This record gives sequence, structure tokens and C-alpha cells, in this order.
Amino acid sequence: MNHAPSRFHTFETPTTMHHLVLQVPPPSALDPALVARVARQLRPASIEPLDGAGTAPGAHAVRLRDVALDAGAVGQLMPALADGADWALVPDALRLRDFRVLALDMDSTLVSMETIDELGEASGTKAQIAAITEAAMRGEIPDYAESLRRRLALLAGTPQSVLEQVWSRMQLNPGAEALIGAAKAAGLTVLLATGGFTWFAERLQRRLGLDRVRANELDIRDGALTGHAIGAIVDGAAKRQALLDTCAELGCSPQQAIAIGDGANDLPMLGAAGLGVAYHAKPAVRDAARMALNFCGLDGVLRVFED
Repeated sequence: MNHAPSRFHTFETPTTMHHLVLQVPPPSALDPALVARVARQLRPASIEPLDGAGTAPGAHAVRLRDVALDAGAVGQLMPALADGADWALVPDALRLRDFRVLALDMDSTLVSMETIDELGEASGTKAQIAAITEAAMRGEIPDYAESLRRRLALLAGTPQSVLEQVWSRMQLNPGAEALIGAAKAAGLTVLLATGGFTWFAERLQRRLGLDRVRANELDIRDGALTGHAIGAIVDGAAKRQALLDTCAELGCSPQQAIAIGDGANDLPMLGAAGLGVAYHAKPAVRDAARMALNFCGLDGVLRVFED
């Protein structure tokens, strides 16, 4: 369920024309009663099944065009109305090609695992590492760099071969390839900005054709992890800076960036972007992001855009 956010999942623009995109992950279909319930409250000019979403009443995504309520009212109503579905209120004529950058977090966003937790499995410290990871992602450990150092220290002596084992189990989250493919086709530069490790991020870069990577480098000596990273830790501030640097080099505004993440250390990056998306995220991240996907895959981002 979407919880009532402190900042509504809306785009703050001067336009008075807004559309609400309502969706569930395919092959599921939206409940016609849910769509009707939302429509009664928002009073849209029309309801349109989205391209590739099937035809009403079997659509898994619809656009309620030109809703009658303002953004604040929609934000108050929708968490209770859209139980079990993702929603976003977007301005008229929002187009993917008007953006220039797509910035993605890696662990639990682009891929379905927390890689450091999986590395801990081989060293017998997974439970300890996972507990620190969860606390850091919820924002309970505000210093991400310190939380990472504590987790890395538990990996000291782990054989380098474990990296290959984790890589062999790594899976992309649903919709990842579709999102990246559409972004690249629209001319966006794709940045992977992660508090994870270059060993994995650079392999994903080659596999997916990503343009840039900002990640931590593991210190590996004599075939084993030392329990340290090389150089400064990539934390939330560094992720934000990676986005800003990419925009500066491309000569575009950060408002022309889309950023997607799930944890507290993604908040600075999401806040700097024109469109910050919380993906299956912790409550604090859902509440702060302009759009939240709690049920759909990453390609759910694409459905808010018009041709």
C-alpha cells in the first residue's frame, strides 16, 4: 500500500493539467472497481489504457487524463484509494526524451540483492552484515560511510573467489533492461551510482551498456578481501555529486535527470533530480520521493511518460 507521504508523489509545475497514472505489474490487470473508485474522486476528462497495457477492463496501466483535483488533494486521497496499485500524478506532456540523465542505485534497485550481504554469507557474517545494511537503509545509521566500514571489516579474509559466486547469482530486478533500453533509445546518459562495489558495477556496465559508474573499490590482496575499501567511500553525498557532475558535463540541469533508489543513502540523489523515484523502498524514501513504485518493476517508470 502507498502510505500518506510528507511530500506527495507529484510534480510541482505551474500547469493546471495533470494526469494520474495508475498501474499494477503485468500480467495482473487493474481491478475495474478500483479504477472506477479513483475516477469518481478525481473526475478525469477521460480514462485511457496505456500502450502495451491491454484494453480496458483488462489493462494493467491506465492514464486518468486532466484530473479535476489539485495535487495536494490527490496526494491526500490516493494512498487509501489505490491500495495494491502504484500511482503517480504527472503534468501534461511529460516526455522521456526531455530528460538527459537516468541515475540508478545498484543493490535492491537495479539488482535484486544486497551484494555485501551475499558476500557475508561465505564468511559466516551475513546476519550481522544484513542487520547493519537494514539499519543504514532505513536511515537509523546516518553515517553511511561508517556503516559500510563496519560491514567491510566483517569480510576481512573472504576469498576473492566469493565475488564470482555472488556474481553468478546476481539477477536484475524486473523491468531493468526495458527501462535502460528505453532511456538509451531516448538519448539519456545512464549512470550507475552505488554504495556497492566496482567489481560488480563495472560488470553490469558492460552487460547493460551503461555509460558511467560511480562505486566503491574493494581492497583485494593475495586473493582475499582485506576488509577495507580503496579511496573515499561512495555515500549519499557522493551519489548526488555523481549525478550533478554528469549533468554538468552534459550541459543540462539536474531537473532533466531521473534518479531511482531504495535506501536512505539514495535520498540526496533523488532530491537533486527532476524526477526522484523510490523503488520498493524504505518508508522514509517513499515519503520523500516524487514517485514510488511499490508493486511494479522498474519499467513502471516508463508509463508516466507520453510519446
